[in-house]
Amino acid sequence: MSRFFNIFAGTCALLLLGVILSGYFRVALGITFAQHMLFGLTTAILCVSLHCLIFAIFTGSGKDTRLLSEDLKLDASFLKRAKGFKRTIFPPALYAIFFLILTTSFGGLAAAKGTTGWVWAHIVASWFTAIYNWRTFYKEAVGVKENSTLIDAVNVAAALKAPSLVTPLSEAGEVIPGAIENLSWGAHVFALGKFLMFMAYNTWLPFLYFKYIMGLFTTPFWPFLLLSAVLFGGGYYLRYQYRSFRPGARPST
Repeated sequence: MSRFFNIFAGTCALLLLGVILSGYFRVALGITFAQHMLFGLTTAILCVSLHCLIFAIFTGSGKDTRLLSEDLKLDASFLKRAKGFKRTIFPPALYAIFFLILTTSFGGLAAAKGTTGWVWAHIVASWFTAIYNWRTFYKEAVGVKENSTLIDAVNVAAALKAPSLVTPLSEAGEVIPGAIENLSWGAHVFALGKFLMFMAYNTWLPFLYFKYIMGLFTTPFWPFLLLSAVLFGGGYYLRYQYRSFRPGARPST
């Protein structure tokens, strides 16, 4: 999950920079105002989805850590560390989402009103939002990496206390090497499937924004339908294939 998050965060960081540059050099690059808005709105949705993924990661892992710690009487420091991630990462992620919404709203007002004040408000908000999100991406990446380490430690402790509930044993009664890693991988793939389905629903937000808020009634729906179908189908496939790794699922026998 840490590697996937880093790739996604790096992509979003580059897209934020690309949106700002496309606004500055729109004429030189031959980009229409509508294209710049679509680029910006799509980037904002991706960034918001990334922050939402953070909420899902730490909420899900925190719940699993709490249940395992309570059921198996594990070290209390595991639960304390899991709660610490929410206190340090959730507020910046929430603020980052708010600034993204604010910036896109200023962009819509600048397009609708065409006044210098709203244009400058959009420019200033764009730079502030980009810088704040870049810093938040870094904090989130560090948190996801530390959380992965915590999950591995919790799995090891749980496997030693109740091996049959967590991972298969060898004939000698020892934990099979790599089994814990496979468990973590399956859970991550299942989470990725849920995230792709979440993105499939978000695909329609730019379409609704352009067609009914900006009044661009000729906006075609088929590209959004195609992208939504691909994301939903891929996400459903991953969720179905790795359904045994969903939170709360009983291990197969």
